[in-house]
Amino acid sequence: MNAGSLPLARDVFVGSHSKVWRGLAARLQGGDIAAVAIGHRDVAAFAFVPRDRVWVLSYSRRVEENAALIARLNAAGVEQIVYLSSSSVIVGQRTRCYEYPRVKQLAEQAVLAMPHGRVLTVGLVYNQPDELPRGANVATSLDELAAFMRSPSWPDAQGRAKHLFRTVTRPFSGALERVAHRAYGLLMSASGSFPCLLRPLDVLLRAVGARWYGYVYLSNSLWIAHGFR
Repeated sequence: MNAGSLPLARDVFVGSHSKVWRGLAARLQGGDIAAVAIGHRDVAAFAFVPRDRVWVLSYSRRVEENAALIARLNAAGVEQIVYLSSSSVIVGQRTRCYEYPRVKQLAEQAVLAMPHGRVLTVGLVYNQPDELPRGANVATSLDELAAFMRSPSWPDAQGRAKHLFRTVTRPFSGALERVAHRAYGLLMSASGSFPCLLRPLDVLLRAVGARWYGYVYLSNSLWIAHGFR
């Protein structure tokens, strides 16, 4: 079969039940390349073609399930595998006590071990800014994400990894929350490499509607400290 007879390239999104895909679906309609969404469980039976570009939105808490998914995609012989990772992976520089960043980082490493694997790192994904926690957030809008997916642009010829996020700041609800946020930061600093000691406090913060605790707080503060804008 020559190149001209190959089927048209598709963007296949693994994670059709994810919140991110629900936000992206309408935004990706009418593109130059057909967009197909499938679930994690559909991968084994799905008929991939060599010119498919696969975007992995799916996430499992189990490291072995993520590894198995990536291995199946690799065995399918697709043109490109793009793993949607999280800015929270940066917390691995300080601790491995948080499950989500740790599992994401391991999946990143598995994808980048393949010559056709790429990693797109996003921040907190949102539709409207008021969905984000209060304070400074490393974040990615659904519009920004969809625009990149319609026309991907990688930093170099290898195109192995890219960060797609910026700082979005929401005002605190008042002086009390601002002080609480500052105090939490002092406790986070004092906790060293054991920030999960603050989990009882995180439960309380969640109960009162604050969403800037835990690895979200740590990730945001590390990126901002590194000079990210």
